[in-house]
Amino acid sequence: MTRSLGFIGVGAMATPMVWRFIERGWEVHLVDPAPARTAEFRDHPRAVIHEDAAELVATTTYTLLSLPTPRVLSEVSSRLASVSTRSPAIVINTSTTGPAASREAADRLAAAGSAFVDAPVSGGVVGAREGSLTVLVSGADEPVRACEPVFEVIGRQILRIGSEVGQAQVMKVANNILSLGALAATAEVTALARRAGIPMDVAISALDAGSGRNSATSVKFPRHVLSGEFDFGFPADGALKDVSLFTAFAAELGVETPLGQAVVDCWRRAVESGYGAQDCTRIVTMYESMAGLADEDER
Repeated sequence: MTRSLGFIGVGAMATPMVWRFIERGWEVHLVDPAPARTAEFRDHPRAVIHEDAAELVATTTYTLLSLPTPRVLSEVSSRLASVSTRSPAIVINTSTTGPAASREAADRLAAAGSAFVDAPVSGGVVGAREGSLTVLVSGADEPVRACEPVFEVIGRQILRIGSEVGQAQVMKVANNILSLGALAATAEVTALARRAGIPMDVAISALDAGSGRNSATSVKFPRHVLSGEFDFGFPADGALKDVSLFTAFAAELGVETPLGQAVVDCWRRAVESGYGAQDCTRIVTMYESMAGLADEDER
């Protein structure tokens, strides 16, 4: 029996995940407001393109969300809650939308008879392509167990964070403040090193061998900056959104996060400097410009 899965949102992260399901014999049902994002699947025998999320959710047991913002999650969950779905319907949120938006979506869908599993992913486009994502999961036991076949296709590590929707989002925004803070910090210190006459590749090698090692020195710089490609696959405005979710949640709890706010300020500066639509690794270019260094092509 062919298993089926719906995707709402077929962007940079979802596209390689869709291919992984197809390659493993699943039938995929896709919805995205931008037709270009589903075009490569249009003639595939195991892919069905839908115009409306209501059509998709009526045909699949699992509906996976890969959405850009909390506002879009609210819109999509409202649409899904407005239609009758066959039981059991499970909505899996792989987006980084923050705890508040996830809780609201879960309540809305529960009232309509659908289960909601919070499952934000970490590992970038490469991880999505390789099936090596880390999946942070929270939600009720029964629907979480039912999602195991889905998680096995996309994830290498499946970490159960808790039984409450939103708890996985807490850990995802915490992860992203560290990851994106490390990227900004590494861009800053390598710009300083270059001003001191130390080539970037030498600086990264030294940092990655020392106690300053982080996800930027070990992955993002070697693969996506030193290569000159700047193709991690996540835009700077998305980075600003993610780190802002961390400080917004901290404010909701009444917790001071001065370092988190500094990370938000870095990414806001990148967006305001015109890098919003560009790859997040382009924050390196911003720091080079601030340091008065030559264009990155002259390294």
